[in-house]
Amino acid sequence: MKNATLTLLLMLVALGLFAHPASDVTLNYDAKTMLLTVTYDHTVKNPADHYIESVVIKVNGKEIITQNLPAQEAASGGALVYKMIGVKSGALIEATVTCNKTGKKTGKLPIK
Repeated sequence: MKNATLTLLLMLVALGLFAHPASDVTLNYDAKTMLLTVTYDHTVKNPADHYIESVVIKVNGKEIITQNLPAQEAASGGALVYKMIGVKSGALIEATVTCNKTGKKTGKLPIK
């Protein structure tokens, strides 16, 4: 029983070494063009197999955009651009990216 528990524990640790969420999510909003750019750092060996699978955009806590992705554009991460009509000063924009293997990372941007 001890060997089975130890084996399971080692397998979980090994999975954690290879699967990880994005290390950073950066948001930039241009009020003139109403464009939100979401940039994420998620370094992987094979972006077709291990990638950011979804992005959820919220404004003031309300989910307004969900995008599912089939792969990651580069082994280092990627960037996505969204037209955000009606975002006002004082709003809080959040973007949560989810890894297809494990984990999520959220970036936040208060609009001034």
